[in-house]
Amino acid sequence: MSHYIHHVPGRLRIRSGSFRCDPVSARLAEGELLATEGVREVRVNPRAGSITVHYEPERLTQAQILEKLEQVGCLGASIRTDVGGTRVHEVFGKALVGAVMQKAVERSAVRLVSVLL
Repeated sequence: MSHYIHHVPGRLRIRSGSFRCDPVSARLAEGELLATEGVREVRVNPRAGSITVHYEPERLTQAQILEKLEQVGCLGASIRTDVGGTRVHEVFGKALVGAVMQKAVERSAVRLVSVLL
């Protein structure tokens, strides 16, 4: 199953088909995360198949949140950190490259429009 992760300290957003296909699991994950110390807010969007977690980065890490989601069955083992967290770093790296590329395209489009005007 494919997952997309966007993370900045204090906010973690995960898009996964499991949140779209199984809203019961998504709501269970929401409840489990809200019961976790350090989590301030959880928003589930079944239509987009995403969950957004606002948390206190000094009390909780993104790896702990991902582990909690795996425990309730919302994420497969493919997202779990293995030795040294290599897999999570790969996913975060891909998300970062995607965000940088998107920003570069946006800036290029703005410059092109400004030149044409």
